[in-house]
Amino acid sequence: MHYLSASDIAAAIARNELTSVAATEHYLARIEQYNPQFNAYVQVYAEQALQQAQQRDQQGEQRGSLHGVPISIKECYLLEGTGTSLNYPPLKNYVGQTTSPLVQRLLDAGAVILGKTNVPQLLADSQTFGPLYPTANNPFDPKRTPGGSTGGGAAALAAGLTSLELGSDIGGSIRNPSSYCGLFGLKPTENGHAHDGHVPPLPEHRLGMSVMNCTGPLARSADDLALAYQVLYQPAAPTQPLPTLKNLRVGLLSSFHGLHPGQAVQQGLNRMQQLLERAGASVTPVQLEHYLAQRIMANWAELFGYSIAQNLSWPIRQLFYWKFRPALRDSSLQVIAPLKRGLSMNFKHYSRVLFERAELISEVQRSYQQVDVVMSATSMGPAFEHNHHHGRIQLDGEAIPYMDYCFPYVALYNLTGQPVLTVPSGLSEQGLPVGISFAGRHHNEALLLHLAQLLSEHGVQFTAPELS
Repeated sequence: MHYLSASDIAAAIARNELTSVAATEHYLARIEQYNPQFNAYVQVYAEQALQQAQQRDQQGEQRGSLHGVPISIKECYLLEGTGTSLNYPPLKNYVGQTTSPLVQRLLDAGAVILGKTNVPQLLADSQTFGPLYPTANNPFDPKRTPGGSTGGGAAALAAGLTSLELGSDIGGSIRNPSSYCGLFGLKPTENGHAHDGHVPPLPEHRLGMSVMNCTGPLARSADDLALAYQVLYQPAAPTQPLPTLKNLRVGLLSSFHGLHPGQAVQQGLNRMQQLLERAGASVTPVQLEHYLAQRIMANWAELFGYSIAQNLSWPIRQLFYWKFRPALRDSSLQVIAPLKRGLSMNFKHYSRVLFERAELISEVQRSYQQVDVVMSATSMGPAFEHNHHHGRIQLDGEAIPYMDYCFPYVALYNLTGQPVLTVPSGLSEQGLPVGISFAGRHHNEALLLHLAQLLSEHGVQFTAPELS
């Protein structure tokens, strides 16, 4: 049962073929068995989850679409009475005084919260480790990362320790973990804000600025991705008919900032292109000029620095900068100076950076105007071996700078604010998942979720790891 979809669990409960208690007990037993191996969860609410499940089973006819379904949430979401530390020692003892509206929507839909999943410090990495929590491991190879910052949630889904995960993304934090663990993930059109119960911004500080952050689901199926999106955001119905693959126009972004993905990702892109073209879609190259890519990465770095630093003390900002400075210096992305500016940005500078961001978004939109979606790599390669010092990553016999490997293809769409779907494309020769991403126009999540369903009908699906 551990790899049943959330949709199938909900349907079985609705037909009285399964109880919420039985489903919850199953997942709790599996967490007890496998979590010590993968460190996917950092908090498990066994007693509370069973109480919630019993209440669901005793409930009458008023049932939500996730009634009785056990799920997990990323540690950064507020849930009253539970800890949210962000793997950050100053918040070690913080206990949430409120519940995130997003978490509340999941509860209102009938979900059972199994626990909170592992994150890197301040959510600021493409792997998941830190001073408070053990390193999260990838179920396909525990020597490798499941990604970050929704790394624990991705590991939990891939290992069958949950049916659905609520994640977030400001620099690939939904998409890279989805790619590294063979999942479906959706980064919606930019939607993070100061009242959604996501931390950062740090709790109780009552700050209103939010930029580039997105909240969204990770799942093992296209159906579950759509179900979670419906519960979380209650979207309006599309105003135009959705295309079939036969009349879908797909752009292919084969390189960005002079960086070409490695062999495993290129093979994944080739498989996806062949699938699309066999189904009748047109796939044509699109390009973002190098000068534009440089401006995009610099603008993203400034806004990322501002977003993460706005309520951190100056010494903590400096510690953050020095932690990543070696990897930044090693990178071809030239983002040291922009990040440093972002960490100490004043409001006038922030306004100027937002002005440039609007210009960059317009330029990208012009480059993509002849296609419906743009297909690209998610990262340069599959999940990499644990790399706490952010050294170079081996890829096809070459040592790739850490920042170059993890961030360009995802940061691009945090900067533009576009929605992005990540889907599994199969396994590499090493048996590691490779995820491919599709970017859509702003507020066109309906097309991306429809595309996920169409691809599923053509065989795109999650492949379970072999667990020892």
